[in-house]
Amino acid sequence: MSRRTEKVSSLLHIEIGNYLRGLELPALTTISKVEVTPDLKWCKVAITVMGDKEVQQQVLDELTQHLFDLQGELNRKLTMKFVPRVKFALDLGEEYAAHINELLRKTHEQ
Repeated sequence: MSRRTEKVSSLLHIEIGNYLRGLELPALTTISKVEVTPDLKWCKVAITVMGDKEVQQQVLDELTQHLFDLQGELNRKLTMKFVPRVKFALDLGEEYAAHINELLRKTHEQ
């Protein structure tokens, strides 16, 4: 990742976080990672949601409904030639790590 994409990623992380703070989401939601493509056209925002699969899907649906407003606000605030298009995705890394730890624990007990 180049220095420019890192800076844009950090800036988007802050701005999207500020926007999410104003929303009434059904569960505690955090931004775990923002990845920007090298051409700065797209960014993938990985979110972590505290709750079961149903709650995670509700949060993702809510964010998808507000995506147009978020993109408009980013376009107004950021003075860049290209403002990356935002796409939200669930970050399941913690669940995967917990699953692996559980498997390792079971193997260790045997």
